[in-house]
Amino acid sequence: MNGDKQVSTLLDEYKKPLKKLFKYDKSKALKFDKESRSEVVNQKGIYVIFKNKSPLFVGQAGGYMTGYKLTQKDLNDKLAQYNLKSTAGTAKFKRTYVQDQKLDESEVNNIKAEEQNLRFQYIKVKNNPAMINLLEVLALEYAKDNKIDLYNFS
Repeated sequence: MNGDKQVSTLLDEYKKPLKKLFKYDKSKALKFDKESRSEVVNQKGIYVIFKNKSPLFVGQAGGYMTGYKLTQKDLNDKLAQYNLKSTAGTAKFKRTYVQDQKLDESEVNNIKAEEQNLRFQYIKVKNNPAMINLLEVLALEYAKDNKIDLYNFS
């Protein structure tokens, strides 16, 4: 199986939803506050975090972890971690964000997505958890093809 050919085929197939994911749409971008996150309770899929209109990070909730274990977190739970004072599940993101934004590194544990006015957009994926992982990889490929610089720590 030619992997590059398969990725190209999948990218062509999913280009439209990926384009929507990376195109900042104020009407569809959600905040990290509890009320906004309530819209994604029990949803599984991939998401992009934006600072102003620039995409920063692509991640997923509901796909497979290493060892083929399904993640138990839905998008609401996963995105709530970005508001925790601890770095549970978001340590690499917070460290990279602090460096990228030239913030005081001693404040890394105090970074909250809501206070930083970060927003997110997502693609909901139903039924097939493996597709969440594939879409995350495709989103990274799409970003690379479109010269979008993202963090991702999968």
